[in-house]
Amino acid sequence: MSFKLDRSLFALISVLTVVACRGDDNPGSSDTDASSSGDSSGGTGSTTGTPTPTTSESGTSTGVVDPSTSTGPVDPTTDGFETCGFIDECTTGSSSLPNGAQCDSDDQCASMQCYSNQILMFGVCAECNEDADCVAAGTGTACSLSPLAMTAVCTQGEPGSGCMSDEACMDGLFCAPVIEVPIPGVLPDTCGECSESGDCAMGQICNPELDMATLSGQNKCVEPGSVPNDGLCAKNPEGDMACMSGHCTDATVMMFLTIHICGECAEDGDCDQGQTCMPAEAGMGGLIGSTCV
Repeated sequence: MSFKLDRSLFALISVLTVVACRGDDNPGSSDTDASSSGDSSGGTGSTTGTPTPTTSESGTSTGVVDPSTSTGPVDPTTDGFETCGFIDECTTGSSSLPNGAQCDSDDQCASMQCYSNQILMFGVCAECNEDADCVAAGTGTACSLSPLAMTAVCTQGEPGSGCMSDEACMDGLFCAPVIEVPIPGVLPDTCGECSESGDCAMGQICNPELDMATLSGQNKCVEPGSVPNDGLCAKNPEGDMACMSGHCTDATVMMFLTIHICGECAEDGDCDQGQTCMPAEAGMGGLIGSTCV
């Protein structure tokens, strides 16, 4: 159980924070003052500056082709453009980028939807930008970021789906953040069983859970004392109540994100005599709750 939570958390965060580099711009040609000398009669002459086409003995034209007078190679900056997305494909032309391709504006996408996220430095072509796009198109009720597909898709607001309001979720589900982030909009809210413990049956606790298979998460109602060590837990005091050990302590991820993990202790006094309580950790190896050593 804890392995599933560990791997899913970091897979989810790494996918949501991935920053794709734009492809290098097509190299442009430098303008040079051109001057010519020699007699053009006889078909020979010399030039400096702007290159001119030459003709081989077989009569085949070689050298530079002028795009304004020829059907040969054209300048991509004046005749369409090439855009490379972060799903390893390039598409030429405007208004034709497929879902998942990198974009700057809606009109570049075939779907006419360029999805953006607060943490991304670019947009991606997608089915939707917000829940209302799905409702208007009749394709769903919620616009959900799909890390596996690297785009946003319309859903019916099922558990784990991204959402912007409770109305986007299926009946009985609540739209709420799984992990509290200090920067609004970085991680999408998702549809889940609860947004707080008051939404659960009497005595149950609203606790965060992540799903490795779908790289999504939701808040679920759990029984007190049911979350094992190294599992995610809610903020205290409810976090302590949810953990089997009774200890829910925090760890920092990527220097800005605080998560809470069930562990063996909260302080040295919780350990056997002579032992020290080592704080919870979160790294590429996964989640490790506090331990007595």
